[in-house]
Amino acid sequence: MDPHDTRYKYTASYCEENVWHLCQEPVFEGVEVKVVFVLSHGGICRLWNQKLSQDTAEPVCWDYHAFLIARQEEWMAWDLDTRLGLPVPLQHYLASTFRNPDDLPEFFEPVFRIVDAQEYLATISSDRGHMRGPGGEWRATPPDWEPILLGEESTIEWFLDPGGGSGDLLALEELQGAFAS
Repeated sequence: MDPHDTRYKYTASYCEENVWHLCQEPVFEGVEVKVVFVLSHGGICRLWNQKLSQDTAEPVCWDYHAFLIARQEEWMAWDLDTRLGLPVPLQHYLASTFRNPDDLPEFFEPVFRIVDAQEYLATISSDRGHMRGPGGEWRATPPDWEPILLGEESTIEWFLDPGGGSGDLLALEELQGAFAS
């Protein structure tokens, strides 16, 4: 994907909001769409081929990440933060983004929460509080659009807890198998 591509709403470090907007794009009408949250029990997720990495040989470490998958002729990954392209076949995306799982302590192995896009659109709500530091300062500049709020309660934590929340929780190998074709 060209970093100057403005077809889709995007703000760095706000992947869950980017995905919320992406789910509503006309390209996905009549297509099976899922939202994928990348989590770990240790709170650190390593992803390669991310735009924010200065060195393509090194991963970016996020506390979590979110991207979209859509079943077109095959399952395709739509990650607005990747350097791999948009969209990219899911199996290629997974192999290129999550390298060397064997060298990670089990605590930091990625786990993936899979949520139907319609459920996600109906339940996600974020006041962006998780993006503020202890003094109230922004950890990353917020998007110029309004926060996604459904009432007064923020629900982003439901999706980010690897021990709870909604949707299926899969290991990398399970994700690869479940969406193989």
